[in-house]
Amino acid sequence: MNKNKKPLFSFRKSSQDVSDTPCTDRREFLAKSGKLALGASAIVVGGGLFSPNSFAAKKIGENANATLLKLARDIYPHDTLEDKYYVQVMSPMADAAEKDAELFKLLAEGVTLLDKTSVDKYGVPYSQIKTEQERVIVLKMLEPTPFFQKIKGALMMGIYNNPEIWPRFGFGGSAWEKGGYINRGYDAVDWL
Repeated sequence: MNKNKKPLFSFRKSSQDVSDTPCTDRREFLAKSGKLALGASAIVVGGGLFSPNSFAAKKIGENANATLLKLARDIYPHDTLEDKYYVQVMSPMADAAEKDAELFKLLAEGVTLLDKTSVDKYGVPYSQIKTEQERVIVLKMLEPTPFFQKIKGALMMGIYNNPEIWPRFGFGGSAWEKGGYINRGYDAVDWL
């Protein structure tokens, strides 16, 4: 353990009171708790969509869990977006799958089909296909399936309806509440 690190809370004896009182301010607390939350989210993001100790993660398997995250990134590939944005969309679906046997079956059988198609085409499971172009070929083969359409629909709504990401796409958000786009950036669009 690093002895140079300060604890989240420290206690000191108050001269007026014999009880222990915390001696941390709000700013310090928020900074430290933010680092802890970031570290915890990195652990979850690194493992896939289902939380590692959940029933669904154990049942679907570690490889399938990671495959779902890779699939999500390949359906809507944005190299500048971190995994957390894909996980924000897919995690509610994973949580729902823990309670909904039909959804869980759709995800589990979809990942199995995805890997089988990948093995038939390239000799390796989907997550081990090296190039994005080869993975896209596999995805096009599965595009008509309910599994693919379910993931695609959730991602489309979850990623492109996320105001936190809009600035990264050059979208300023809804304009009607601000008087519309005329004289407010409509003529500044550089990507059309």
